[in-house]
Amino acid sequence: MSDIRHISEYYTELAKVVIEKEPELEFLKRAPITVIFLESEHKKKGKGKTILGQCEKVQEKNKWGIPADFTITIFEPNVRGMNEEQLKILLFHEMLHIGVDYESTAPHDLEDFKVVIDRYGVDWAKPKKEEL
Repeated sequence: MSDIRHISEYYTELAKVVIEKEPELEFLKRAPITVIFLESEHKKKGKGKTILGQCEKVQEKNKWGIPADFTITIFEPNVRGMNEEQLKILLFHEMLHIGVDYESTAPHDLEDFKVVIDRYGVDWAKPKKEEL
């Protein structure tokens, strides 16, 4: 099945709230870049794990069709059941992958995970007991 992605107004609006709230994303307020937030109905997996979201640098050869420097895709089937707060945390995590040099994506590292875990806990993506 092909992975067709659509621009998401919902995730764009949530991301604006996250950028205003999270000090680690301060650089995005003045960044000379464009980020497009997408959603996909594709159930993405990698290395046997479910992938909730993905930040990608748009390659120069693709900028004719994707007018952005970065895309952040949320894989809808994999986030069904998450509440709005959890989706904001996921967007926060994905935006941390935008390289401060704006030329690359930052890999997963301990600092990224530490910020998210310290602030939101290890199980931030799991359904809350009151939601079950």
